[in-house]
Amino acid sequence: MARLLISLLILSIPLIGMAQDQNAWVTYMTPSDVHSMLSNYQGEFTLEIRMTGQQGSTIVNATNRMILGGRFLQIDQKGQMMGMGYEALSTIGYNTIDKTISTTTITNMGTGTLTVHGEWSPEDKTASMKGTLTNPVTGEAINVRQKIAFMDKDSFVIENFDQEGNQSEKKTIEYLFTRK
Repeated sequence: MARLLISLLILSIPLIGMAQDQNAWVTYMTPSDVHSMLSNYQGEFTLEIRMTGQQGSTIVNATNRMILGGRFLQIDQKGQMMGMGYEALSTIGYNTIDKTISTTTITNMGTGTLTVHGEWSPEDKTASMKGTLTNPVTGEAINVRQKIAFMDKDSFVIENFDQEGNQSEKKTIEYLFTRK
């Protein structure tokens, strides 16, 4: 009888591990309160883009929607910038396992992808992320620090700060989203 109990116990250990792994996968697959907060920013927005070194700002349209079952906020930007048509596609996502936030951005003004990853602060609804982008002139890496602040239900701001080589970090661009 003791051997039978020991055998059953030994055989059940992998099942316990599988159940624990399943719980992790359920957590990983299930949108969280942060995803719910991101969903509040769906809709039509006016996007004001301010670039360091340029006079004034550029106004384009942004359409935001949750994708992939409410797991990511997709931001589609369209308008005119620097005398040409401008399009960009960004995603904002939150990882329920490691509690980090990330964004990806691609545009029709280049072939690179900006991916930044970092910490989420639920208290003040801000993200602080880092990543790299390739300088198209030198081919060298640009260190990018990006901050997102969700200010109220109708506006949020994304700020990019770049650091290249031995130069100091500088703010390069600000995106101010205001609900239409």
